[in-house]
Amino acid sequence: MRRCAVLAVCVLLLTGCAPVAREPDNLALVRVLGMDGGSPVVLTAVCARDKQGKIGRGVAQAEDFERARRQIPWSGTAEELSLTGVSYLLIGPETDLESLLYSVLEDADLGATATVWLTEEDAAAVLEACEDPAADLELLTLQGIRAPTVAQAVAALSSTGEVFLPCLEVRNGKLKEEGERQWQTDN
Repeated sequence: MRRCAVLAVCVLLLTGCAPVAREPDNLALVRVLGMDGGSPVVLTAVCARDKQGKIGRGVAQAEDFERARRQIPWSGTAEELSLTGVSYLLIGPETDLESLLYSVLEDADLGATATVWLTEEDAAAVLEACEDPAADLELLTLQGIRAPTVAQAVAALSSTGEVFLPCLEVRNGKLKEEGERQWQTDN
């Protein structure tokens, strides 16, 4: 009897009746995550282009990072936003940088490899004014603009109390570098 069951499973697998893993149709991968404030925290997500060429966007606001993070799917989208593809973090001026970076490190989806960029305006406003933030940040990286990863920024803040981050602004719907800013732990 056991041989028959094993043989039946093998026949089914060989005939292509095995389950096929599929991505959900309504899953959007976030490429850029904007962070503003310390309390409340505002998270602004910008997704990769979909099949129709549209860029999805979403916003969440809560008392802290963890609560804002749990609001996915965020208001303004019909899709579930996945943070597993975040490559860039854009940090606004009134942000508790050190606290947010530690929260990002502790988040199972975000991890430590996203690069960290600053803006002198709210990150939400900058991302809203930009046509395709992920493409602009990728181009800046290819042009040699260096931004530390989350792990590198946390290490610098922990060891020296400061980190140097590239600062961005929007001009004509595109992100442009505006020099480098020093962020200190007492900032």
